[in-house]
Parts: sequence; C-alpha cells; structure tokens
Amino acid sequence: MRDRKKIAIIGGGIAGLTFARSLTREDYEIHIFEKKESFKEIGAAISVFPNALCVMDDLGLLEEILQNSGQFKTVYLKTSKGKILSKSKPKSDYPVICIHRADLHGILLKNIEANIYNDFTLKNIVHLGNGQVTIQFENGENKVFDAVIGADGIHSEVRKHIINDGEPIFRGYNIWRGVVKANFEIGYGSETYGKGKRVGIVPIKDGVYGWWATCNEAFLQDDSPEGTKQKLKRLFGNWHHPIPELIENTEEILKNSLTDRIPHSGWTKGNITLIGDAAHPTTPNLGQGGCIAIEGAYLLAKCINKYGLSPKAYEVYEKYQFPRSKEIVNESLKLGKIGQISNPILIALRNVLFKITPSSIAMRMIDKYFSYRVTELKI
Repeated sequence: MRDRKKIAIIGGGIAGLTFARSLTREDYEIHIFEKKESFKEIGAAISVFPNALCVMDDLGLLEEILQNSGQFKTVYLKTSKGKILSKSKPKSDYPVICIHRADLHGILLKNIEANIYNDFTLKNIVHLGNGQVTIQFENGENKVFDAVIGADGIHSEVRKHIINDGEPIFRGYNIWRGVVKANFEIGYGSETYGKGKRVGIVPIKDGVYGWWATCNEAFLQDDSPEGTKQKLKRLFGNWHHPIPELIENTEEILKNSLTDRIPHSGWTKGNITLIGDAAHPTTPNLGQGGCIAIEGAYLLAKCINKYGLSPKAYEVYEKYQFPRSKEIVNESLKLGKIGQISNPILIALRNVLFKITPSSIAMRMIDKYFSYRVTELKI
C-alpha cells in the first residue's frame, strides 16, 4: 500500500469540507483544523445556487440538501411600502434554493473521511527544504504536512503568510441576519430597498425563513443603548409585511460589518494555497459568496487529483477561479453601492430603472453566474 500524502485544511467551514469531500481519499490523508471549540456554523441562511448545486450533485449530496432546503421560483424587488419594482423567475437545470448554514455544514461533515481537530488556532507556517510544511499551533503542537489549504475565511491567517494585504475593507454598511419560524408561507425570495437600507427574505423550509437587513452606519456600530431588536424595529418597523413580523419573532440576531478585499492573484506559495473567503471574499449582494467557495474548493481538489501536489495543479486552479471570482467580487460591490443609496433623487432613479428593466434582461445577467458548471471544466 502506497503512502498517502498528508494535507492540512485550516478551517472547518463549507469551503474546507467541500475540498475534503472532493479529494481522492486513496491518495491523500486529510486533516482539518478548526480554531473553534466545536465544528458548527452560525445561525443564518445561505443561498446555494445552480452553479454550486452541480458540485453537490457530483458529490452525491444533492438529494439530502434539497430535502433540507427551500426552493423559490420567483424573486421580487420591492420598495419599503411593498410596491413591486420587478418580478423575475430564475430558470435552470438545478433549482434555486436556500438552506440553513448549519444544515449544509452538517451534511458536508456527515461521514467525512478526515481527521478533525477542534480548538486548533494557527500560529505560524514554516516551509521545510523538502517541500513539506510545518504548522505551529497556539496550543504548542507542531505538525508536518505535504500541503496546506487555507480555508480560514476573510480574516485568514494563511492569507497573511501568502499575500499579507492587510485587513479587509469596510464598505460602509452593517448587516443583521436571522432565521425564524413563521405562521405564514410566502414561497418566494425578495429584496426590499429603502433609504440607505435593505431587507432580504428567503424561504428555507416548512415556514422557516432567513432574512437579512442592512443600514449605512459606522463599522460594527454598537446597537446600544436601545438594543438590536428595538433598533431594527425603529429602522424597519413600518416596512411592508412580513418584515416587521420576521424581526419581532427572531430569537437570535447576528450582526456583522460588510467587508471584502480587492481581488488579488497569487494565492499559492509552495504547497500552501487558499480557497473560499480566504482567497476571494465578497460582499453578499449577489448571494454568490458560498457558491464560489464551493466551486473553488471543488476545482482545487480536482486539479490536485489530476496533477498531484504540484505547481501545475495550483496554476490551473487559479487560472479558472481567479477571473470568475474577481468578476463576482466587483459586481457584488457595485450592486451593494446601488442598494445602499441614500440620496432621494438617486433612489427615485434607481427604482425607475428597476421598474422599466425587462425581467429577461435581469435574468440574462443572473444566468451568467447560475449557468456556470465547474464540474464540466476540462482541466
């Protein structure tokens, strides 16, 4: 029996688990290191669009994901008073779904063939002369691997070792997110626009909804003294149904500042490379952050399966993934700026443009992302 190469994945999120599941098990021994005390995801929803579902299909996970998710066939853009600005119906060979992040994470984690370590925080990475890498952890343990995959998110320590481009860039608005069980069923996705504020709603399953709300304000501005829920009720309490009800009935509300990075190539140093938000973090305005993390993780694994742990594998991976992720990061940033407009004249102009743009044109713009099939690339 031949010796298997040892690969360390730093970060046990969706990108890291997708990579681990996509790699040829008989060739590689996989070790996943998570700095948190347990492997779990936050209480928020995640969109998994057709371009990512094709990966789940290839991995044999599609049926279970569909059983635990909600599909929406119609998407509305609205004003805060509920006036419909546009209506579109995405069409693809895979459905458009939303799932609780914890459910998707659990499906990827189930029966995974990997060694899993909790409470392991990366301290340093040292290149050895033979191409191997020593990873030093904050708990005092050192481990040697043939390759290291940085899947440790937007604040990636592995990225600091490779690119070191400073802190993520704050884009001028914060986001609150929640998941809530409702006593009604709307069955569609929507995004509502106000003055420097937005709300998105997506159905998950059986009357459970994921929602998010944004507002132009300072970086991680504290919701004190009124408290998060009272603040959101003040900001969105007079918006259309079911926005006030969703906020009122949500038990756990998460808050983050919207940040990303300027797309930067050069994701690899020796046998260390980046995937997911560690490589190409994006604002959530296209709903593609998780999707391109899944795509990239799958693509890197397939390149390694074909070319081994070699410069060729990393080169081919970045050749395909960098241009696509760069376009999505930049397009998402533009959409965020449009969505967060606070000038009344520009708001009126934006709403008119939404109203007069045929849904067929909007769908063509979306389809260039939905129709991408990383599983069909000839690598």
